[in-house]
Amino acid sequence: MATRLLSPAEARAWAVCFTGVAGLLILTGFTSADPDSALHAALSARLAEGPASRWIAPEWWGEWNSTGLYREHPIGVFLLPVILGWLGLPTVQAAYVVGVGASVVALLLIGHLVRQVVSQEAARAVLLLLLVMPVAFIFRVRANHEYPMLVCLLVVLIGLDGVRRTWAYAPLVAAALVAALLIKGVFVVLVLAAAGLWIVTNPTRAAGSAGRPIAALVVGIVALAGTAVVYDWLYVGVTGESFWGPYWQRQLAPLTIATPLESAPTLAHRVLFYVSRLLWHPAPWSLALVVLVVVRAGSMAAWWRRAPDTERRGVAFGLGFAALALAVLSPSSRFAERYAFSATFAVGTVGAVAAARAWPGLGRAVAWLDAAVPAAPALAWCALVVLRLVLGPWLPRW
Repeated sequence: MATRLLSPAEARAWAVCFTGVAGLLILTGFTSADPDSALHAALSARLAEGPASRWIAPEWWGEWNSTGLYREHPIGVFLLPVILGWLGLPTVQAAYVVGVGASVVALLLIGHLVRQVVSQEAARAVLLLLLVMPVAFIFRVRANHEYPMLVCLLVVLIGLDGVRRTWAYAPLVAAALVAALLIKGVFVVLVLAAAGLWIVTNPTRAAGSAGRPIAALVVGIVALAGTAVVYDWLYVGVTGESFWGPYWQRQLAPLTIATPLESAPTLAHRVLFYVSRLLWHPAPWSLALVVLVVVRAGSMAAWWRRAPDTERRGVAFGLGFAALALAVLSPSSRFAERYAFSATFAVGTVGAVAAARAWPGLGRAVAWLDAAVPAAPALAWCALVVLRLVLGPWLPRW
């Protein structure tokens, strides 16, 4: 197995491509038609105009015809754009630069984990194949929470792997959990669910203490609680009001929970909603999984019996996390396709690896492209972002 996912030359190519895309976003004054992205970029810009002491308490400032304190989420998604704005970047565009940067980091972290679970070849294939999923096109240039939350989730998984060998990874787990809380509040529960499932399945079969990941996760949960207390203390100090009380009222009080006995049709509708997104957004790789399971069930069963233990565990984690997310999200009356974003990438990753293995022609084509074109994933990502910027006004919003 190769010592690293990227060669030094390819790492530099990624840096150059990202810098070029960031420069293009700034030079063109890019703004998104996506309402959430436009809101986050606008609020970041207004925060950057004020003192750092007020960053913890953004307001609506008339966006979406709203006034008063903004308490949809904590301030995590605003912090990097505001800091970049202080460093001289146009703050509205800085929000999109952070968004595309998070997409690159997430892709490379997925590649790293696939390399650990499957192989270097599978990881290299994933770097290319995940770029063509519908969800990648939809979220190609956004200033939303989804990619940063996916990064947090992936860092937690990598930290849980590393902590089996050394306690030095424990702060990484805690920091990623805290970052997820600050970015999207209550949705940190999905990151915690992924962490628990990763510990149970242990896809990489990482050597070392089995108890350390559990201890690191417990420390991370304590860090979450401490962060919530400190955040509220700082918020009260600036606004005179609590953050979490109104936040919980906004996020959770209006919710109703559908149950199989009392609200079966409603629950079935929401399950179908998320299942349809988990099929469409990671296509064609999700559909490849369906074909393999339904049409080629016998060969799949034979593969399962002879596959390396890490690969079986990787499939169990990827599809298990999607099922877990479906179970957590479906009962709630507040639902949106973006809530299943991380689960979409779990399904897409499993499907992409399976497709490259099951259809040798696809695997060979991807391997040839990766070998024939230096830094092929970086160049493909860059080309697709530029294509998105050029065709943006005419692209459908799925």
